[in-house]
Amino acid sequence: MPYLFLIAIALIWGSQYIFNALALQELTPFSLMVLRLFIGFLALSFFLLVTPKKKNTPFRVTPKLFGLFLLIGAVEAVIPFYLIGYGQLTVPSSITAIIMGFIPLMTLGFEHLFGLRKHIHKKEIIGLIVALIGLVILVAPSTQTTSLSILGISAILGASLCFALALILMAKIPQEIPSLRATHFILMIYVLPLGAYWLLFHYNDLPTSPQTWWSISALGVFASGVVYLLYLHLIRRSGASFTALSNYLVPVVGTFLGVIFLDESFSLNILVALLFITFALTMIRHPKS
Repeated sequence: MPYLFLIAIALIWGSQYIFNALALQELTPFSLMVLRLFIGFLALSFFLLVTPKKKNTPFRVTPKLFGLFLLIGAVEAVIPFYLIGYGQLTVPSSITAIIMGFIPLMTLGFEHLFGLRKHIHKKEIIGLIVALIGLVILVAPSTQTTSLSILGISAILGASLCFALALILMAKIPQEIPSLRATHFILMIYVLPLGAYWLLFHYNDLPTSPQTWWSISALGVFASGVVYLLYLHLIRRSGASFTALSNYLVPVVGTFLGVIFLDESFSLNILVALLFITFALTMIRHPKS
């Protein structure tokens, strides 16, 4: 079951870069971030309405818990959504996927830094390196012909750092708080002030193209709503490090989407990358075996 959640997360994240690129043809990074947050909040509100109340009982928000939610919302949604949008103005999706591949490495580092584990097993380090090599192999053709922006790369690397920290922080949410309630409240903290600011100063950025609306809707409902429920559930069940492994599957998913929907070729480097990543996942998931 954990692997099914991992694949679902990878499917959502793997497709988000395509939708980001489409939406950024008409929107600024800030407008894209606000609109996908708002639609994600609406999606979670709908799920909250149709879910039995006994599974989503209200919880008491203490100052400490509010501070935790405030920080999670910043590093899991607001900041990285903007940074990825800004980065993708100059950095191709394939290169973005490589940089996001650093998230599992960063997550392990944060766990070690915060004392969540006494040591990192040697097999985990080897597995992470192997997976990263797989990512490089996967997108190697594009790296040879692309002139990259330092600012764009830095922005996406900053988003990766935010996501890694968010994985650690989400593990600190009390188990008795339902995942849906927690994620809904986290988005609500930022949707209200950011939405009001956007309406006052950026209302002219409202998209007019149906393609843009479809892209934002997909990003909002799935990449800014459903995925957080999956994330929190998987973190509670399998830990932050295992959940972070979804980022190694993202470029694979993106590649297959291109093969299926854009008639792109299935090259040798894709096959080799898949073998590398599959081997790495096995090592990281079972480091002591």
